[in-house]
Amino acid sequence: MDYNNENYNLNNVFSNTKLSELNSLRNTKLMANEKLIRHDWSQTNDNIFFTIYRKNVQKKDFLYYIKNDYIFLIIIISEEEIYIIENFLFSKISPIKTKINITPMKVEIIFEKEIKELKWNEFMKIENSDNLKKKENILNPFNGKSTEEWNKLTKTIKEDDDEGSIDNFFKKIYNEGDDDTKRAMIKSFQTSCGTVLSTNWKDVQNKNYEKVKNYK
Repeated sequence: MDYNNENYNLNNVFSNTKLSELNSLRNTKLMANEKLIRHDWSQTNDNIFFTIYRKNVQKKDFLYYIKNDYIFLIIIISEEEIYIIENFLFSKISPIKTKINITPMKVEIIFEKEIKELKWNEFMKIENSDNLKKKENILNPFNGKSTEEWNKLTKTIKEDDDEGSIDNFFKKIYNEGDDDTKRAMIKSFQTSCGTVLSTNWKDVQNKNYEKVKNYK
């Protein structure tokens, strides 16, 4: 997401946590499978109601950063695991008028529409073609390489596979990589349940591969 400037005006943000802290949690914790926690939404002429069905969420474990067209929510599941909802909204809201109710059975967020009586077709904004292209690049970490680079890569993989297993090729990359390479490989592989393997930490550190996997 593009909201990385923490010098925000409080009139435009409703938050109990700095954006940098949310990103730090995302980069260092395991992400819970989105399918394990149900959520839905409804609307009236004036409001949007977003409900997360997670029992016994403590106030200190629900972190949020809400702008007029963007939300970043984290529920801390355990010391090692978090649940994330992050996306742009279908339309704009009035952040400072947001209300959050945490009960033993669920977390409910009430947003006030900026444009009254506008019917939202979806809660989250449908992503454009540029974002879809970025997802394609994530799912294929070698996308965009030159023919020469690609041929060299496939030759290396084939030679390694002939020697034993293609796993050896990726083990070699991991063992010979720097700390950022290893972090990228671990995060991309774990959080995507094995569907993504990337060596580019700059690309991986702010990506939600669980979201990409479910989109596919």
